[in-house]
Amino acid sequence: MMQNKKIVFLASDCESSRWVYNAIAKDFLLDAAIIEQPVSKKLLFKNRVKRIGIFKVLGQVMFSVLVVPYLRKKATVRKAALVEEYQLNNSVFSNDKTHLVSSVNDDACKQLMEQLQPDIVIVNGTRIISKKILQCTNATFINMHVGITPWYRGSHGGYWALYNNDIENFGTTIHLVDTGVDTGGVLQQAFIKPGKGDNFTTYPILQVAAGIDALKKILPGVMSGGYQVQKHTEKGMMYYQPTIWQYIKGKVK
Repeated sequence: MMQNKKIVFLASDCESSRWVYNAIAKDFLLDAAIIEQPVSKKLLFKNRVKRIGIFKVLGQVMFSVLVVPYLRKKATVRKAALVEEYQLNNSVFSNDKTHLVSSVNDDACKQLMEQLQPDIVIVNGTRIISKKILQCTNATFINMHVGITPWYRGSHGGYWALYNNDIENFGTTIHLVDTGVDTGGVLQQAFIKPGKGDNFTTYPILQVAAGIDALKKILPGVMSGGYQVQKHTEKGMMYYQPTIWQYIKGKVK
């Protein structure tokens, strides 16, 4: 494919990132993929406690251990159907174009960015990107967020929309990346509705699939410079993984 802009994929090493990478690579040339390694569970726990307190974190752990495995098993057939319907490809990243870093914010990532000098950086599932990375290149950074911003920033935006009886805001946002958390200007939003067979573990699949289509639609405009940005003055809410008692109270699958 002929394109005059260099695109780099910056993501975490997870299933949704592989889905996005392989889908975009079918229609656009990706010059490189920079993949960060997961945060250690110990550090993740420590950071969460500092941010939201030990009580909520323990509730999240209970939800992850006691509820999520059941929901994942229950949705096995539904997940397979969605993967097939949306042709989500979980193949590994192309070896000759992939660079592994410990974090998107470390010096190795900064050096790669400076060497590659991309025009566009597609972001998926990373830590919050630091100012030094955002400013080390003139690239436009674009993130796929599984939630409708600014109202559902943070994690599990689809679930929380349903929790709040706000199904009209179940969807995905493609937005510019700034130093905030999902606060960048909106390029495109995709609104969808989950089916009866969906639950907490399949909501993100629907959102990623919708986000892939939205990203493909907006990319040509980003490459040509002919795109519009919708900016919000409202900050909305920050959401995290639900605790077990929030899940029980919310009565959302």
